[in-house]
Amino acid sequence: MAVGESDEPDAAGRPGRWRTGERSRRRILDAARASFAERGYDRATIRRIAATAEVDPAMVYYFFETKSRLFSAALEMPVNPAERVASELAEGLDGLGERIVRHFLGVWDQAPTIEPLLALLRSAPTDERSAAMFTEYIEREIITRIATAVPEPARLRAELLGSHLMGLMLARYVLRMEPLASTPPDTVANWMGPTLQRYLTDPAPEPA
Repeated sequence: MAVGESDEPDAAGRPGRWRTGERSRRRILDAARASFAERGYDRATIRRIAATAEVDPAMVYYFFETKSRLFSAALEMPVNPAERVASELAEGLDGLGERIVRHFLGVWDQAPTIEPLLALLRSAPTDERSAAMFTEYIEREIITRIATAVPEPARLRAELLGSHLMGLMLARYVLRMEPLASTPPDTVANWMGPTLQRYLTDPAPEPA
């Protein structure tokens, strides 16, 4: 138990272990943010994050279950993109492009805040560590998942889709370009969906 934490009931009558757990969770998130920023997504290990937070690695898994969920929580993402992509892939490739756009815009638009994620996007072009952290996460948790489900050239197809989603996020939430920033998610999905679907399932163009 960290210094200053006790098992005595708090002011609201909740036992001290509940409060201690919440403090441990906050320490884990603080350690995760620092470790991801310093070492990138791939090299930031659960064991190192736990050591920095002064908790057992099992506690990290207890609160967050996976490294991907910890990353999402550390950036206060309203949804875990990796899990959402996995869910959409499970429904099949037909209509996948439109479903992904509609879901993510719907979630992001209704989230209380996505400021930590936006701050990362703003800093990525000039901060190598921020760029590496976000790129490694996208590559490992999203691009790789999509690439396992689409025809060859699978990696290129997945990266084309990812690049469009990142560009949409930048334009809608960081630059706030109008009318895109205020266009309803369904309308954006109807426009973008067919293009993303073409990347995923259309025959590859012949080499020039």
